[in-house]
Amino acid sequence: MSTTTETLSADAALSDKKPHPAIPPKKKLHPLIHRYKKPVLIVAGIVALIVVVIYAIDSATHEETDDAYVSGHLHNVSARINEAVTDVLVDDNQFVHRGDVLVKLDPSQYLALAAAAEANLKKAQADLDRQTPLVALHAISPQDLDATKSSRDVDLAQLKLAQLQIEFATIKAPADGIIGRKNVEIGNRVSSGQTLMVVVEPDLWVVANFKETQLAKMKVGQPATITIDAIPNHVFKGKVDSFSPASGNQFALLPADNSTGNFTKIVQRVPIKIVFDPATLGPYKDRVRAGESAVVKVALTNPQ
Repeated sequence: MSTTTETLSADAALSDKKPHPAIPPKKKLHPLIHRYKKPVLIVAGIVALIVVVIYAIDSATHEETDDAYVSGHLHNVSARINEAVTDVLVDDNQFVHRGDVLVKLDPSQYLALAAAAEANLKKAQADLDRQTPLVALHAISPQDLDATKSSRDVDLAQLKLAQLQIEFATIKAPADGIIGRKNVEIGNRVSSGQTLMVVVEPDLWVVANFKETQLAKMKVGQPATITIDAIPNHVFKGKVDSFSPASGNQFALLPADNSTGNFTKIVQRVPIKIVFDPATLGPYKDRVRAGESAVVKVALTNPQ
């Protein structure tokens, strides 16, 4: 027992003799840093306060949303008769004017129908001309003359219908714009109502979906700035043109019915039309396209 105690005492003595790791001296700050540390912190605090004040003022005088998209008039060009395509006179991304011929369909069937209707009309008119004086002579009854007039009117309507269908065989541009989503080629057989291409008018605007809580001070005519994601280095100017008559939810295919079940209040968004200031479009006019994402900020000032 004594031997064990002596051994432990010897080990403890040896451990006391081992050198302890040296504690590194505390680094001293550079005199300049030590001298200007407090002023720098004061300046940083002042700058931070200025930033907070500017942000608060901006938030109180502006409303901003990134739920915004460029929009425009998109005209779906569709066929009005069932026929084969004989000619396509435009290409993708081509600018066209209103009334320009876009597509031609085969009118042969309707030319034949028009010729038959015209022949029937001539015969009915001749019968009417012969029978009209016979009524005064009591050779035919007025009812027979009325039947002949009705037959003549039907043939006239058939002729007008055939002529309309001949006109429908030539499909023209409904407005000035650029051709997009063209999906028709020569030889295709198209159906009535089938969309052949889209004409996009160059006059574009932005639809910004602001929260209903942001609309309290917003008015028509207030200035706005627009940043388009596709053109991030340019800020466009515009103004509030009009407000949607209903929230976006009301125009949905299946609008929410809050009168049934449990109710959870959801902030609605109201589409607002923002028009561009033409002077700010400049060389970027051809780069702004319908459907592009945008960020809109409206200044809550008195409209000019």
